Amino acid sequence: MRRAKPIFAVAAIAALGVSLATTEASADWREKYKVLKLGSVTVETQSATITRFKPLAEYIERKLGVKAEVFTASDYAGIVQALSAGHIHLGRMGGAAYAAGYIDSKAGIEPLVMNVEPNGGKGYFSVLIVRADSPYKSLEDLKGKTLGWADPNSTSGYLVPNAALRDAGIDPQKYFSRTVFSGGHEQNVFGVLKGTLDSAFTWTSPGHQSGQFRIMMDRGLLKLDDIRTVWQSPLIANPLWAIPSNTPPDMRKDLLNLFLELAKDNMAIAEAAAQGKTRGFEAVSHETYKTFVTIAEDQRKSRRR
Repeated sequence: MRRAKPIFAVAAIAALGVSLATTEASADWREKYKVLKLGSVTVETQSATITRFKPLAEYIERKLGVKAEVFTASDYAGIVQALSAGHIHLGRMGGAAYAAGYIDSKAGIEPLVMNVEPNGGKGYFSVLIVRADSPYKSLEDLKGKTLGWADPNSTSGYLVPNAALRDAGIDPQKYFSRTVFSGGHEQNVFGVLKGTLDSAFTWTSPGHQSGQFRIMMDRGLLKLDDIRTVWQSPLIANPLWAIPSNTPPDMRKDLLNLFLELAKDNMAIAEAAAQGKTRGFEAVSHETYKTFVTIAEDQRKSRRR
C-alpha cells in the first residue's frame, strides 16, 4: 500500500473500508525484513538447489514486493540452524530435520505448509535400494554388506529406517560391514549406481510422483530399471516448509496465502517447491510432525546412555 500513489491509496482505503491502522500493520514486516531468505535441506547438489528454487524466490519478489534470496548449506544441519536462528525465513525440510530444529531451538520453528500429491496423497516412503543387476533381493541378503545413510537429520535417509531396523532387532553397526553418511540422497543413489555402496536409503512417493527418484529422473540422472527396492517403510508425512515461530503474523499470513495459491497461479514453480508432481500445498501444524520429535528425542537419549 505504501508503494502506491497517495491518491490511489486513499481511494482504495475508502472503497474497501480499510483503516489506516490496518494498512500500516500490513506493511510492518516488509519494513523489518528487507530481504526474505529461503532454503532447503540438501537432497541435490547446492547448485541444483539454487537452480530449482530461484524461480520461487523471484515469484516471492513479484507477489510480496520484497527481495528474496536462495540460501544453501552443505548439509541438513546448516539449513535447520539457519532457520532456527532466524538467518533464513523459510525452509523446506523433512520431519526429522524439523524435529531437530524444533528441539534445538526450544520450539523456535513451526510448520507452514506441506505439499499434496496429485492423487491427494500426503506421504512418502523411506526405501532401501540396491543395483538392479546385484544379487541382493532382500534385507537379509545385505547382511555383511555396505550401507549408505543420507544425513543424520534426514527423515527417510536415517531417522525412520534406523528406528525401524532397531525395532526389528537389527543393530546397523553390527549387521552391515560398513555404514556411512554419504552427505545426501543424491549421493546415496549415485553410490549404489556406481557400486561404491551395496545399498542405501532414500525417499520416494507412491507412484514416484515426488521424491529422489522423481528429482533424478526429471534431470536425466536415473532410470528406474537401474535400481531395485528391497525394503520400504510405512508412509511418512510429506516434507514441509517451516518458518521461525516469531515470524510476524502478517508475514506468516502472506507466506501461507502465497503457497496456498501457488499451484493455481504457476504449476511449474509449485512443482519445483514440492520437488515433484503436486496438486498444491495445504496448511499444516506441529501436530502432524510431533511423532518425529518424539523419535528424535528418544534417539538422543539413547546416544547419551
